[in-house]
Amino acid sequence: MTMSAARRRLELALVPVKLPMAARIGESMSRRGTDVTAASAGRSCVVLAPHPDDETLGCGATVMRKIDGGAGVQVIVISDGATWPPWRTPEENIAVRDAELRASCRILGLADEAVTHLSFPETRLDSAGDSLVDAVADAVRSHTPDEVYVTSEADPHSDHAALARATKRALTGRAVRLLAYPVWQWERPRSWARTVAAASPAETVSTAGYLERKRQAVEVFSSQMSSALGGEKIQGLTPGFLGHFLAEREMFFPVAL
Repeated sequence: MTMSAARRRLELALVPVKLPMAARIGESMSRRGTDVTAASAGRSCVVLAPHPDDETLGCGATVMRKIDGGAGVQVIVISDGATWPPWRTPEENIAVRDAELRASCRILGLADEAVTHLSFPETRLDSAGDSLVDAVADAVRSHTPDEVYVTSEADPHSDHAALARATKRALTGRAVRLLAYPVWQWERPRSWARTVAAASPAETVSTAGYLERKRQAVEVFSSQMSSALGGEKIQGLTPGFLGHFLAEREMFFPVAL
């Protein structure tokens, strides 16, 4: 057995332990986070998402609160979504996921012109270099938000971490708040530790009054749900994983610039 195969078997064996552990850690931090619901509602923002659906999972209720509070919101999704699900052609995936993104954002209350979908290749953001940094810098310069939301450098997904690094580079020295929202940390206990080490203690925004609309917006991403093909289980968004984003609060970690 190769080392990579052995490591894969070990990781699979640890899943039943890692998932509940990661959930307990995240839920504990969320409960102990500082509630900034009222203050957040009045601050304009740009939400940066590595893939179509991350913006809704991580920030859906916060986006709705800001819109209702009269604050400007722009959503910018970076990658084209070409690689998932694997049984469709890249062209089909790009079209389907863009349609899902826009339908979901309409449910959140965003006008079409407030949603920008860029075309960086999915799964390759870690090699995008200065072009990704420049795209983020241009977006923030164009909209001058009070806050920028992005995934964390500690997220185990390489696209998520790459976008976080590029965003920090793009915003260093700017008068804007940078906040990281967790996604795949909910499955990786060690990623929570790295998330905390890279940021200030958690802030939270209540989902009260917005949870059902957020649920509807999440359900639009049907192409990303866990499924089966030819008897084989295909990875995707599972009900258990989605439950972390359909809870009482959304959680964010302020990142120093």
